[in-house]
Amino acid sequence: MSIAENIKKLREKFDLTQQELAEIAGVTNKAVSAWESGVSEPRMGAIEKISQRFGIKKSNIIEEGGMDLLDYKEETPKTIAAHFEGENFTEEEMKEILDFAKFIKSKRK
Repeated sequence: MSIAENIKKLREKFDLTQQELAEIAGVTNKAVSAWESGVSEPRMGAIEKISQRFGIKKSNIIEEGGMDLLDYKEETPKTIAAHFEGENFTEEEMKEILDFAKFIKSKRK
């Protein structure tokens, strides 16, 4: 998975428009479109802003298959697990809960 594919997957994972991701990265929506189509690649400053906002490593954006390397089990905060004590959530459900939490955090200004 190229940088273009990683960026598109990240944007879709967090249900963001190109404009919303552009605002996070400090660029235009046309720049995000160019990244996703492989016409250009983001500068390190934009990658840094994106990685910080979503709590992921820059390598998840840059490296081949980087978005596939996210390991939600290691990222699951113990405090979240404590809130669901006695619940039998599947691994997929926990991923959705964490994705939603990251999405909410991404909307903070």
